[in-house]
Amino acid sequence: MKLTRVLRFGVPYRGRLALALTFQMVETGAALTIPWVGGRLAGGLIDSADVSIATVALALIGLIALRTALGIASGLALLTTAQRILADMRTRLYDHFQSLPVRYFHTRRPGDQISVLTRDVDTIADYLTGDLVALLPTGLTLIGALVLMLRLDPALALPLALAVPVFVLAAKLAYRSVRPLSQDLRDTYGAAISLAEENLAILPAIKSFSREDGEASRYARLVHRQRDLGIRVGRLQVATGPLLRFVAAAAVILVLWLSGARVRSGELPIGELVSLLLYAGMLTQPISGLASLWGRTEAVRGSLQRFEDVLDEPGEDMITGLRPESVAGEIRFEDVSFSHSGRRGTLDGVSLTVPAGRVLALTGENGAGKSTLVDLILRFQDPDSGRVLLDGTDIRDLNLATLRGFIGVVPQQVLLFDGTLRDNILFGRPDVSEAALHRAVDLAHADDFTRALPDGLDTTIGSRGVRLSGGQRQRIALARALVKDPPILILDEPTAMFDPEGEAAFVESAREALAGRTVILITHRPASLALAHTTVRLAEGRVVPIAGDLAGQGPA
Repeated sequence: MKLTRVLRFGVPYRGRLALALTFQMVETGAALTIPWVGGRLAGGLIDSADVSIATVALALIGLIALRTALGIASGLALLTTAQRILADMRTRLYDHFQSLPVRYFHTRRPGDQISVLTRDVDTIADYLTGDLVALLPTGLTLIGALVLMLRLDPALALPLALAVPVFVLAAKLAYRSVRPLSQDLRDTYGAAISLAEENLAILPAIKSFSREDGEASRYARLVHRQRDLGIRVGRLQVATGPLLRFVAAAAVILVLWLSGARVRSGELPIGELVSLLLYAGMLTQPISGLASLWGRTEAVRGSLQRFEDVLDEPGEDMITGLRPESVAGEIRFEDVSFSHSGRRGTLDGVSLTVPAGRVLALTGENGAGKSTLVDLILRFQDPDSGRVLLDGTDIRDLNLATLRGFIGVVPQQVLLFDGTLRDNILFGRPDVSEAALHRAVDLAHADDFTRALPDGLDTTIGSRGVRLSGGQRQRIALARALVKDPPILILDEPTAMFDPEGEAAFVESAREALAGRTVILITHRPASLALAHTTVRLAEGRVVPIAGDLAGQGPA
């Protein structure tokens, strides 16, 4: 199991971890001293002339108090450190998720990513600050107890020392099935999260088709499978440790029982016998701990592998590349071909030019490649062959953040978050002035309905903008794109949510907002074509001629 990458998360807290480990080591020393002092106390109780009982009793109480205090101190140090490491791991993982290209998420369930962010990161952080930190004190407790028992009575201690590897091997065999079960449990957990997230997002459709019972049954089957797997993993983890501890304790008692004749003959003093019993009792805890460690190690392997798989995915390069301060906005496709994985070619040798400051309308059936052209401009995808140029420069040579900074997008499926109208409009440019904000709202002709709201732009719109109509959401999306004041604007079915009157009003109002910008307008609506200087039709990934002039005069 590779731990190098995750161990680096503990480096900033090495002082805290070293302090916690020091507490545990001193606690181990105190724990190993207690049986010896306990034996002295037992011997003193029988022969009070041999030792000062009061002194030994006070020493024993002091050692127990010290061990208790050190246990609390190390526990608190590890608790705070674990939470800090957990936060760092989650932040690093989330940052990397955001750096990954959009295509990464097209082939993965959202629940799988949430599972890594929550369940897997929790498992790894607990393992780092719990099992790994405790490994050294646990090992020292085991070795120390055996060494001290050997010093007191080799004949009794040697069989127990030889039995320890047998117990560890038995634990390894017992926990062999934990790893595949943990993987299955994690997959089921991710599937349940994905289904719940998806169904809550399409709840109106579920209700309209009266599918509540069916979807509830689907979710219940996943949850019940998760329950059953959790019980199976839990049974292994709960039962194996205590069973091994019982076997170890029984073996210790058996060895001590066989030494009864030596005790009766006086060959083995009572004080030493008590110490041996206490040390033997100590052996059961580290043996059980090391046995359980195998199970937790098997469980963490899967979590660690998934964590590393995400971090191994190459993120987008947001650092290198040309950073022009401004662009005119000419976009040119030169013999561009592209196909999605496992599908026929989506684009096949497309050559197309959008002059700077002009509006190009893209029409065509669903699946013709219109949205793919947009993805290529934004570099959500890169062409399999050919080039996409901005003002004559291959966009792959441009800095990615700079490129996207020149582009405003109004998607067909408007993506809003649960916040205020102001928060959503300023999402891409939180630093703009109040005047620029209101200018964008005016250009998007969203000012009428925003003024009518009880709190104006500070009105909360709910998750995905649920408190707004479809047309209002699209106007907010347009305002959000315009507040960037981008030289390039992409509108994907901007009037899909409008009735004919609303579409006509939008087309008229959009002329001013689009003037002077390079615009790619994806639309099936004939009325929206009035905004275009040129119209291009895509069919089966190719540009095809259009009979007649479908273009309007474009923005003034």
